Amino acid sequence: MYISLKWVQELIGLQNLTLIDLVNRLTLAGFEIESIDKKKCFKSNDLILDISFTANRADVSNMRGLITEIIALFNSNLFLQTPTNIKPLILLNSYKKSVNSTWDFYSQSINYKFLLKNINFESFKQYKTFRWEYSLWERYLQKKSFSTVIKNLTSENLLHSNECVTLFNMKSQKLKIKESPYWIKKRLLLMGFKPVNNIIDTINYLLLETGQVFFAYDLEALEELTGTSEMVFVPNYAKEKSFFPIEESKTIELTNNVLVLKINNKIISIAGLIQNYYTLVNTNTSYIILQYGLYDSKKIKKSSKILGLRTDYSIKLEKQSDLNLIEQAHLRLMHIFWTQNIKFENMINNKNIFFNLKNNSSLLLSYVKQSEKKIKIVYENLKRLTGPSNTNTQLSNFEIITNLKLLNFKVRFETDQNCYLFIPLTRRLDIEREVDVIEEVVRTIGFNKFEPLNLRNHQIGYLTKIEKLKRQLRNYFINLGFNESIHSVLIKKHSEDDIILKNPLFNESSALRVSLLDGLIDKIQFNQKNIGKSFETFELGRIYKLLANGNKKEVEVISGVFGGKNFRLNWDNENSPINWFEAKGLLENLIQKLNIPISIYWNPVTNYATKFHPNLTTELFIGNQKLGVFGQIHPTLALENNISRKIYLFEMDIEVLNIFSQSKTLINYLPYSSYPISNVDLSFIVKKSIFSKEIEQIISTFGQPLLKSVSLFDYYSKKPIKKDYCSLSFKLQFQSKNRTLSSDEVAEIINPIIFYLEKHYDIKSQE
Repeated sequence: MYISLKWVQELIGLQNLTLIDLVNRLTLAGFEIESIDKKKCFKSNDLILDISFTANRADVSNMRGLITEIIALFNSNLFLQTPTNIKPLILLNSYKKSVNSTWDFYSQSINYKFLLKNINFESFKQYKTFRWEYSLWERYLQKKSFSTVIKNLTSENLLHSNECVTLFNMKSQKLKIKESPYWIKKRLLLMGFKPVNNIIDTINYLLLETGQVFFAYDLEALEELTGTSEMVFVPNYAKEKSFFPIEESKTIELTNNVLVLKINNKIISIAGLIQNYYTLVNTNTSYIILQYGLYDSKKIKKSSKILGLRTDYSIKLEKQSDLNLIEQAHLRLMHIFWTQNIKFENMINNKNIFFNLKNNSSLLLSYVKQSEKKIKIVYENLKRLTGPSNTNTQLSNFEIITNLKLLNFKVRFETDQNCYLFIPLTRRLDIEREVDVIEEVVRTIGFNKFEPLNLRNHQIGYLTKIEKLKRQLRNYFINLGFNESIHSVLIKKHSEDDIILKNPLFNESSALRVSLLDGLIDKIQFNQKNIGKSFETFELGRIYKLLANGNKKEVEVISGVFGGKNFRLNWDNENSPINWFEAKGLLENLIQKLNIPISIYWNPVTNYATKFHPNLTTELFIGNQKLGVFGQIHPTLALENNISRKIYLFEMDIEVLNIFSQSKTLINYLPYSSYPISNVDLSFIVKKSIFSKEIEQIISTFGQPLLKSVSLFDYYSKKPIKKDYCSLSFKLQFQSKNRTLSSDEVAEIINPIIFYLEKHYDIKSQE
């Protein structure tokens, strides 16, 4: 979301609010600042911030919601943007003296000119206001009534109300299309919108300010297209292969899965996305009709995906709306149009049909049921979970209540131990539990204002056995050169056997993963495609299994993918990839290091044909407990992903490993010598029939007690070495525990070794 720094400064009345202060405070509150750009508009410079927020905070996706959040963070008050020549009518500290009630204030018969002349409004010339517990809009919304919405409904509106309900349908008086006011055009340009005219621009401005979407139609064009003056918007599904104009020379083909709005069986708009091009407001428009519908957000997403079409309107409507906020935005729009001398009248004969709501509209009823949520807050719980502040003092009850009120929570039934809160309308889809409220308090105060919680009873923490095992597994594979991978537990649905989420946010995260191997193979394939090299990777994580009785089980496993690289495994062989038995040895070595006392059984299987080779796959068992599976990648899968067929996969149950693994509690430490090591290299020409291991044993026997180690480090059998012979080179290390060895002492040990090998074996030493 893009916001203007100057706009924020004007809205919250803090002209000295600096960019760094705003960025730091938003970051501490959980927002991310993607970019900061300088923009020039109407000869004035401004800074535009691109702010991103989490999916559950749709309430801050507009200026009103974001400013409310910023106000709470800076401990100030909120009022919406109005042009400089109009006194604000949103926050009224003395509204009771001016009008009898909030209902009269918002009625269409209100005398705005009289109110502007009223002395009670003089204090608002410079956007100053007294502090109130809640803004007037919040007071109005907390009345738990949907009067205007319900009055606008008719039986025709509710005919197909499971798909969409038209809430506002208003006709303008005769008007003249002209340029928008300067202040609206300035705001739109800063936010990336191109000004069109005073109707479209005002609606787009409302979209930025409140996040609500209204559609404006040319009434005369609408009547000509539909052949009727009865403007009843009926939601329905389009007919297969019907065409819809979105530009003057561009149409799109609709399917029977796309939700549209019709009048007299003529398609007027794709619900929530875009309206018929020929009904757009233009310079010749004399009358307009405003329409706002209550949409099923899932249907909007579905239509958008089918058509590959996404608009500024559909992005907003994909979020579930609050019924009261819709009415709020409607009142705000009427006020902005009134400042431009544009007036509207209802086109509906109002009838009270609320008693039929339950039977006629499950969609509308679900919105109406978003009544006040009441949550009990225990002060002690909040203090216990947050810990002390940096001043080493706990939050007082007064500070807790103050911060909750800043976030527009209504506090009721307050005692010394607890209180009950009514959730603000904009947060009722987000805040459900006491811990959610505690998070809001901490965010408002600032995470940096709290110290880490002390360990209970000052006890030193310890690692559980399974955590030690996971660290041991991680170290083992990292030391072998593997790369650790991390993937989401949510994946795209592949088959009906997957464990499906009831209400996923996206299709790409609609199911729970049943294996870690899919993500690892994708990573191997990606690396192969972009770099041209394979690599070894593993992952520790949770998978989910569907049991035979229908229950679901969460299992923690370790999976890995390796192989495909060429190595020189033998002295006399060319570089080649490891084979199946060598790959299996990697897991056998791991199991040996885990000190598992029970033997591992390898049981060949053929029921892993989707990922594993049908003939080179085996299950691992410890006793009668299944540990996991190991095998070579399926040739078809390797071909599809353009990766080597010599790649090996494994997946093991960590809980089973944890049951049988034993930690070595006794470690024997040996003293080491502080004197230097003497290194000597010996090379021999030997027959190929003589094993190098036999020569090592002879050297080891003669070299005691000063010989520390002996190892073969080179093999050569080509010319000028004669046929059936080869050259072997050994590295010998000598060390004493009580003195530094001289070269003569080392020679006294080496010479007998050479003499013995030359005498009893057909061996010749090399200089």
